[in-house]
Amino acid sequence: MAETPTAVVFDIGNVLIRWDPRLLFRKLFTHVDMTADDAAVDRFLATVCTPAWNVEQDRGRPIADAVAEAIARHPEHAPQIRAYYGRFQEMIPGAIPETVAALRRAKAAGLPVHGLTNFGAETFPPTAQRFDFLRLFDTVVVSGEEGVIKPDRRIFDILIDRAGIDPSRSVFIDDSAANIAAADEIGFVTHRFTDPAVFEAWWRETGLPVA
Repeated sequence: MAETPTAVVFDIGNVLIRWDPRLLFRKLFTHVDMTADDAAVDRFLATVCTPAWNVEQDRGRPIADAVAEAIARHPEHAPQIRAYYGRFQEMIPGAIPETVAALRRAKAAGLPVHGLTNFGAETFPPTAQRFDFLRLFDTVVVSGEEGVIKPDRRIFDILIDRAGIDPSRSVFIDDSAANIAAADEIGFVTHRFTDPAVFEAWWRETGLPVA
């Protein structure tokens, strides 16, 4: 970008922390020899606790309501459905070092850093308690608290107004193509996170703090 960025906006899931429901359900669906039944995991996540089901919690639906709805559809999977949020942190194996290091460098350099995430209102606080860097944000907008999810323009506007940022001078980092497209339309300088090495090269080229 021609001008030095004045703010950085990070997505969280699969940008700053890894998230994969399969990590939990490979433990729950096992063969008699205790190896993972990957076919059963795939069926469960495609038909029971689906991405569409999960996104409603990101949109603000209470976990208790979500669990009750899923159990009503699939009572035979009640224990696994309850585990989805009862053991949610087991879906998060850890941080992504490269992006976390970039966040810390930006913060240390005095550059405002913000979070804009599709995350449940009930699952975000314990996740932020677990990962200290999620408490470094100057502003964090959590979809489950706002009742609206990316790529809806309204959640970007909430962040812009609350943080007082100029999108044309702000960078936005996300792993979703749809969210990047929405941010592009608003005027953010964007990077779709897919590979740590590519991200680090982009970060340097954009003029963001490297030390």
